[in-house]
Amino acid sequence: MGIKDVTEKYLESYNDVFLDIVNVYFAINGVKDLRIERPEDLQDAQTRTVYKSVGEIREQERDVTKLWVTEGAVISLIGLENQSVIDRTMPLRIFGYEGADYRYQLTQKNRKLNPVFTIIVYFGTSERWPKSRTLFELLKVPDSLKMLLNDCHVNVLELAWLTDDQIELFKSDFKFVARQVRSERTGEEFIPSDERVTHPDALLKLMGALTGDRRFTEAVNNLADFYEGGNFTMKSFLEKAEAKGIAIGEERVRQSIFQSLLSDGMPRERAIKLVGLNESADRPKDFV
Repeated sequence: MGIKDVTEKYLESYNDVFLDIVNVYFAINGVKDLRIERPEDLQDAQTRTVYKSVGEIREQERDVTKLWVTEGAVISLIGLENQSVIDRTMPLRIFGYEGADYRYQLTQKNRKLNPVFTIIVYFGTSERWPKSRTLFELLKVPDSLKMLLNDCHVNVLELAWLTDDQIELFKSDFKFVARQVRSERTGEEFIPSDERVTHPDALLKLMGALTGDRRFTEAVNNLADFYEGGNFTMKSFLEKAEAKGIAIGEERVRQSIFQSLLSDGMPRERAIKLVGLNESADRPKDFV
């Protein structure tokens, strides 16, 4: 698992960020009557499922999944899948992910089946996601067979092609990510703002992975030095970052994310899976 994959999932695992991504997708795609109102309406769900193939038991793992729960009733299971490159087989992959999620529901006692849907968060900047986004289109199913087969549609959020107005719909730290990805495509300069950052550790690690800019990956162990008046802003951070901190490698980024997730209350086993660590070690010997 690459460090960019880890940092994407780290930021998206926060309920306010996950909610924001889903609500923006709803808004720009005309889903008028659906909106997740509160971060506490989301609960972590399992990301790993098993299936049998050619007589062997295999595993498949989602990026981030959460249950949408309102007043004790589950509305849906939602999955986010991150892609930096186009995968034209995605309708088939989503079909497998969501089928496994439904199958898992059948194994639960006192089960109540709930709908499942997936959003692809596309970080690519060189080309748009193809307009053909269904299983029927992938398989080139003839019209005569369509009435007999089940289709699967792929929901894609193309960050690099969002308009200014669409980016402004984001209320969480993910707004900075959308701005950065769009600026990479257009060649526009990323202009930091005075907007408050809620999850500076997670945001800066993802921004560093996206850009390769050492300013984002330096001084992550000294974030307190970058607060002004009790707030952390991207503008104040970038103004100070070049003169502060020690560069950290990818493994130390993983370990730092792991410790942050534990501090936020995430169960150890789930944090290990999210970050992609060896289950036998919490941290390297030189980790501070």
